Amino acid sequence: MEFQISKDMLFSDTLVPDIFICDIMPTLPSDCVKVYIYGLFLCKYNKKATMDDFAKKLGLSRDSLNAALVLLENEQLVVRTHTGITFTDVKNKQLGRLYSIKQESTPAEAISNTQYNQRRNQCIQSMNQMFFQGSMPSDWYTYIDNLFNQYHFDEDVMISLFQYCYNKNAMNRKYISRVASSWAKRNITSHIELEKYMEVFQRTREYSYKIAKALRLHRSLTVYEDEFVDTWANEYGFDMDIIEIALKRTTGKSNLNFRYINKILTDWHREGLKTKEEVLAYLSKNEVKPKSEVAATKVPQNTNFKQRKYNKDFYERIKDSTFK
Repeated sequence: MEFQISKDMLFSDTLVPDIFICDIMPTLPSDCVKVYIYGLFLCKYNKKATMDDFAKKLGLSRDSLNAALVLLENEQLVVRTHTGITFTDVKNKQLGRLYSIKQESTPAEAISNTQYNQRRNQCIQSMNQMFFQGSMPSDWYTYIDNLFNQYHFDEDVMISLFQYCYNKNAMNRKYISRVASSWAKRNITSHIELEKYMEVFQRTREYSYKIAKALRLHRSLTVYEDEFVDTWANEYGFDMDIIEIALKRTTGKSNLNFRYINKILTDWHREGLKTKEEVLAYLSKNEVKPKSEVAATKVPQNTNFKQRKYNKDFYERIKDSTFK
């Protein structure tokens, strides 16, 4: 007994795996995409076609068809034999790449791994909806899993990492990896540690904005300039009042250099100065006098002598001793 449904081919559908659309299709030439999709259509109905018929249907030459099949075979999407062409299961291949099955485990390990994987799975699915509108490419699953394993982030920290990069309009792996590495160097693995870091980061950000405004840079500070600000604010513990005093001492400098500002603040840090009052007292004590004041205290050399006075007898003696 056979069960069949009557459906006109004109209104039927050919299923194309999302993995092919998201991960593979963008890198394929257009001829390869045409060949792959039409090949899936033929497979669905178990149709037979010669290479010439195949090429003619797609408006390709025989050589173009062969070139497309070679590329599809290199991508492991098809397998060609002397009897025909087999289209591989791309979903199964991707699953094999993402997951490896452990043959044996203790009951305790099994329970722990299940709970652990469930939390991670929920986290990744949430990220898929939040940052990829539900269509995250499959290779990003592997990438995120590697981030978890490399940096040992909690699920909250991982979501915060992607939220930070998303807000920066920098949802690319290079930038995400750089931020993740920076957080790991600061020993951030849990949400509590992340909150502490974000407080420090926010303070540095506010200082950077005020410094750029005070110096009239009309731009944001560079990454390297931000590193200086981070040192002043968080390592030295200086308030903005102290930093502003250092900024004022750059007035008149033709080439503004953050290294010069850093030298001033580093010297104050080494002197153990902590408050604005201590800095002002230190400057008052060690202030070098301006050149104008130094010049005013000098004795003029052209008038630095006592004028001698001569009487009438002196001039008479000179007159008498003069040879005539």
